[in-house]
Amino acid sequence: MQRRTLLAAAGTGLAAALTGCTASAGDGSDGSDDGDSTTESTSDPTPTPEPVEAVSVATGERLTTVVGDGPASDDGVLKPHHVRLENPTDEPWTARIDVSRPLGAGHVETYELARDATVTVSLRVPADYDVTVTDIDSDAAATDSVGPDDFDCNRSWTAFSPGDGGVSVSGGSTQMACGPRVVAADDAVTVALGDGSLPTEATKPHGLAVSNPTDAAAVVEFAYETPAGAVAFGGTYRLEPGARVGASLTEAREVTLRVARRSESGEEATETVTVEQSQFDCNASSTTVSLTDDGGFESRTLSTLMFCGDAEPKNESST
Repeated sequence: MQRRTLLAAAGTGLAAALTGCTASAGDGSDGSDDGDSTTESTSDPTPTPEPVEAVSVATGERLTTVVGDGPASDDGVLKPHHVRLENPTDEPWTARIDVSRPLGAGHVETYELARDATVTVSLRVPADYDVTVTDIDSDAAATDSVGPDDFDCNRSWTAFSPGDGGVSVSGGSTQMACGPRVVAADDAVTVALGDGSLPTEATKPHGLAVSNPTDAAAVVEFAYETPAGAVAFGGTYRLEPGARVGASLTEAREVTLRVARRSESGEEATETVTVEQSQFDCNASSTTVSLTDDGGFESRTLSTLMFCGDAEPKNESST
């Protein structure tokens, strides 16, 4: 159970003050004041910042959260990449972490870490990630990026901690020799890409996969990319006969799948397919890039043929 604390933000409010100074010149007959008066006032008070809500992490505590439902796992051959907040100091450290990825939800949270506390964000889908950590007290920030190449059989991590007036970044990895991940015969690896924000309840996800229907195993490199070129899922896999690796696209966005393979002679074959936004409707649909016996690829899109209504709503008026 996460414990949340309201932290007082830095800064003080100034009380408003109003001072007046009156100058007068009497005529000496009745002792009454007859003159001009002026009033001076201070500027508006500085507003006090709103308190910051943070998850409290106790001394020595280890807190872990997961991003993505992907193929990487701590006890598997393909390891996740861990992003950590660490506080080796004796003073509490309050930091905001923002982990974003091209497709799907990331992780945004503020933590108050006591001495020797650690927060780990476990990234499970090999993809491009942008990470920003901000020190709440000083407003100093540090950024780093993670890519598909950071996911293999090694345990790897990126760590953020309080530094001299800022945020320090470090990282590391074990150094084992890793080969491609193997997908066993007739097995499948599937990830969900997107946040589920399809236009209507009737709109269905689109499947996009690489399969090996041949009788021989093959190594393929692939990347699911957004129009900006960011990789939402990628890697190198050895596909045994009947194996497949793919994704269920749960956002109605354009996604391009790039696949490459090499023959024993070193010749490279490539295939590129793009799923357009218009392909998301009430029909169950999928696009598959299949390996062929001659070392190439063949792509095919299948869809049910239900009528999903007018493509564009009509404007009707009566006179």
